[in-house]
Amino acid sequence: MKRVYVLTALLAVLLTATGCLFGYGAVDYIVPDPKAETNMVFAARTVAQLKTLAIGQSRDEVLERLRLEPVEGCVEWSWESREFYLRHNGWLRCVKSTMLQSPYRTALLDLDGIRHEALFYYTGGTGPEGGITDEQLTPVLIVGGKLVGWGWNHPLMKQLKAGLAAAQAAAVSVQMDDRPPPQSPR
Repeated sequence: MKRVYVLTALLAVLLTATGCLFGYGAVDYIVPDPKAETNMVFAARTVAQLKTLAIGQSRDEVLERLRLEPVEGCVEWSWESREFYLRHNGWLRCVKSTMLQSPYRTALLDLDGIRHEALFYYTGGTGPEGGITDEQLTPVLIVGGKLVGWGWNHPLMKQLKAGLAAAQAAAVSVQMDDRPPPQSPR
């Protein structure tokens, strides 16, 4: 019995020493979560569901078809050179994670009294600095409560892009105007 305790203690010391040698705790590699597959599976399911859409569907039907449970996905991986051996053996440590939801974000714009809505769905990858940018999202366009199309190449999306950018800039300036003025030091 005493021998089992000694072996367990020796194993714990070796794992801790290994973690210290590489600069990380042993737990970082025992439970590598979220995994790269999490992002890929979520994106693949979204792409498959996008293929079931049809022009003219109601907004509620689109939201129901594209609904996925949120998952924690990774948006930035560790590429440190000292982790080469671990990467080579299939371990990629997640440095920054985020919740992947469906839709990932939305944008509203009223044009000529008609509500235009863009629902952005995550369809794979991360940006060069980590994080999820427009390149990893696919817009789904709802006009007047009905689906009119999806994708960045849709003619309406090209028109709305400028309007959405202007609306976002206006929202930022309104938020800045709402801040109280700075108080002078006494």
